Amino acid sequence: MSRVQQLLDTVGRQSEQVQVEWQAVEAELGTALPADFKEFCEAFGRGEFNGFLYVYTSKGGTHLEVLDNLRKLRRALESWPDAESVYEPYRIFEPGQGGLLRWGGAAAEGYAYYWLVTEEAPENWPIVARTDDTEEWHQYEMSVSEFVYRMITDTEFKPFSCASYSPVPHYESYSDAEPGSLE
Repeated sequence: MSRVQQLLDTVGRQSEQVQVEWQAVEAELGTALPADFKEFCEAFGRGEFNGFLYVYTSKGGTHLEVLDNLRKLRRALESWPDAESVYEPYRIFEPGQGGLLRWGGAAAEGYAYYWLVTEEAPENWPIVARTDDTEEWHQYEMSVSEFVYRMITDTEFKPFSCASYSPVPHYESYSDAEPGSLE
């Protein structure tokens, strides 16, 4: 059983079967993405876990929120280049150079989750995360789906666990919402 299927089972969901044009998305991004993440996006679509964790996924086609977020961040850094110091000792992802590529977060709490893109195969990119811009970075050698699973089920997965205040793991798909309510 894949980690994504384990996560679907844990939250009692069936795959959304979102169709993403990965070749076009990865060409625009300038890098391949981990297979686990692509499976995750296709299975979950847009939504959030435990009312807390939001993963930058896709509504299908050539849309990917990872790419949307990267564009916004680059525009902000063009206006305020000194703000990049917030990411030290890392830098923001650039094709061919590696760096931080954000895949999720918990906006209300300030938590941020990234891959550290390296020359390694995407499946080997570590996850780096922190609870806010002033905190230390934490590094994990695991996939996005394993990280999410640990966050929503493991009370000892500190400082990122949300299992203690939401003991029944759940996922709210934005496609379950009333049409037009989120746009």
